[in-house]
Amino acid sequence: MDTSVIKAQCQDRQQYVVLGGTFDPIHDGHLLTANALADKLGYDCVHLMPCGDAYHKQGSSSACHRLAMLELALRHESKLLVDDQETKRVGATYTVDTLSSIRQNIGPSAHLVWIMGSDAAQSLTSWHNWQALFTLANIVVVARNDELPADLSEWPAKCFTDINEFKKQPYGCYLLTALPPVAVSSTQIRLQVANQETVENHVPQSVIDYIEQHGLYRGEN
Repeated sequence: MDTSVIKAQCQDRQQYVVLGGTFDPIHDGHLLTANALADKLGYDCVHLMPCGDAYHKQGSSSACHRLAMLELALRHESKLLVDDQETKRVGATYTVDTLSSIRQNIGPSAHLVWIMGSDAAQSLTSWHNWQALFTLANIVVVARNDELPADLSEWPAKCFTDINEFKKQPYGCYLLTALPPVAVSSTQIRLQVANQETVENHVPQSVIDYIEQHGLYRGEN
C-alpha cells in the first residue's frame, strides 16, 4: 500500500501518540526509536513533534529548519508523521497546552499518549501545570536498557504493565518500557558537521543535503 494512504488511515484512528523533541537535526536514532516504539506497543503510527523556537537553545537551528528536515526524513516512513503545532506557536510553549489542543481535536475518548525518556520523566514534577497532563493524556516512559528506573511515586496516575489494557485508557495512566541504547545524538551530529566529518551513516541523505544547502551547524545560517 502507498505510504500516503497508510498515513491517511493513521490519522483516522482513535489513538494519538506523540514523540516530542528538538530534532536538531533529526537522525536515524530518532527514526529507529519511533519505529521501535510503534512496533513494540502496537501503534499504527507515532507523531514526531519538534518544539518551537521558545525553548530551543541559543545557537541551534530555527524551528523552520528543524521542521523542514523532519518532513524530509519522514517522507518515506509509513508509521511516522509530523505534528508541527508547537513550531507555529508564539512565545512560551507548554506541553499541557499542546496536549489540551490535541485532546480538543481527537475527542474525550481517544487514547492520547505523550512519550518521554527516563530523564524527562524524573523531572516532570517541575514542568508547568504538570499534574494536569494526566487529565489529558497517558505517558509512555522509555528507558534505555542500561538506565536505572525513574522514581515516579509522585505521579497522580495508574501504572499499567499490560499494553492492551493501557491502550484502552484515554488518559490518566502511564506505561514503562525499555529499548536498546542508541549510539548517536544530535549533539554528535552537529559537531561532526562543524568539523566537516561525514554523517551519512547516521542521518538520512535528504537531511544531509538540506544541511549542506543551508549551511547549518557551520555558522553559515
